[in-house]
Amino acid sequence: MNTTARASHARPRFLELGGRRLFALDIVPAGSCRGAVLYLPPFTEEMNRCRAHAARQARALAALGYRCLLLDYHGTGESGGSTPEGDWDLWLDDARRAARWLADDSALPLTVWGVRTGALLAARLAAARETDVERLLFWQPVLDGKQFLNQHLRLRIATQIVHAEARETTESIRARLRAGETIEVGGYPLTPALAEGLAAMRLTDHLTAPAPRIDWIEMIGPADSGLALPSQRALEQLRTAGIDITGATAVCPKIWQLQVPEAAPDLIATTSRLMGAQA
Repeated sequence: MNTTARASHARPRFLELGGRRLFALDIVPAGSCRGAVLYLPPFTEEMNRCRAHAARQARALAALGYRCLLLDYHGTGESGGSTPEGDWDLWLDDARRAARWLADDSALPLTVWGVRTGALLAARLAAARETDVERLLFWQPVLDGKQFLNQHLRLRIATQIVHAEARETTESIRARLRAGETIEVGGYPLTPALAEGLAAMRLTDHLTAPAPRIDWIEMIGPADSGLALPSQRALEQLRTAGIDITGATAVCPKIWQLQVPEAAPDLIATTSRLMGAQA
């Protein structure tokens, strides 16, 4: 394997896919490539907080010879549309079309890299088997969409505590969503379709053999001993099902929670090591 770091260049692109105008940052290494990587970002503000780290990691992967396409779903980031127009099935279709575009344009083996809720979409994309996904890369994957939704709704409740407003509960907010109301959470509109789709997703439901190889990375503090117990159980379940999966940790901040970005060199190094080890 050639371990010499490659130069790369970034190409901002607008892809016309499925009648939608999707923005993507295409980071291309100089010379021949060993593989292609499609990045699927997380949900709402987590997407913004992870953006700089994703770009940094993509450049590190490009130095190893991987072409990386960093996608903004419809209604998010620089893509066309507005957030209320999006839902998980639409974003899955964005991912599917972007994966096909990248595979056709590069003619390279495809890795789909999902961060947080992006891992749920990556798993669904691979499970559909409409696109030839050779490998999945997860950063801190969300295991249970319903649990994540309840955590997300607590952001709204926390704001009400700060402003001494009448406090809602997660169940009262869910009831308003079921009644068809769009709710603002953390400055982003949460539609009933988004909430319902998220609550229905569980990561392991979409990972059944035969499945692509999976590299699963979680971010831990210096005093932590390893993967969280729910993640260990999920990995064991997937291994028992015959899936080739590696679990790893990186000592770094929980980047999706940070108001101000902090460096996460161990995350970049761990990801690059796993991707570099698999030619």
